[in-house]
Amino acid sequence: SAYEARIGRFKNAVVTDVATTPDFVGELESGKYDHLKEKPIVTYCTGGIRCEVLSLLMKNRGFKEVYQIDGGIVRYGEEFGDDSLWEGSLYVFDKRLKVDFSDHAKVLGKCDYCSSSANQFYDCANLECRCLFLVCQDCAEKTSKILCPNCLAKADASAN
Repeated sequence: SAYEARIGRFKNAVVTDVATTPDFVGELESGKYDHLKEKPIVTYCTGGIRCEVLSLLMKNRGFKEVYQIDGGIVRYGEEFGDDSLWEGSLYVFDKRLKVDFSDHAKVLGKCDYCSSSANQFYDCANLECRCLFLVCQDCAEKTSKILCPNCLAKADASAN
């Protein structure tokens, strides 16, 4: 997904502008990627499960060569680390929100507050929102309640 790719992706990857797997399925069914049908495609995801489904859907749609990384990015990163085709951090679906495969992982993301380098996601502190967004260490240390930029703007507007 687009937010996962903000912090990590394979070099030269085609990054979809979607938030969820169903969103990607919709784009796939729309024909948006049909121009790639004759090219080799490697699908990748965190642990390999989503790729099983997406690879099958792509093959059923007529993509000729569709491959996937056995065990997903997790296994790839464990084997090859950051000295490979992988760049950045891996978004994970638990409280850590990211893992690095070495102490020299490239930081690809930008802080949603100040645009400095960032690779740590936060959940918006507004329980009605809870969106994921990137925050650098400096900005995170400046506040006790980390709100996404939209909720922060609303809070600032209502305070004035």
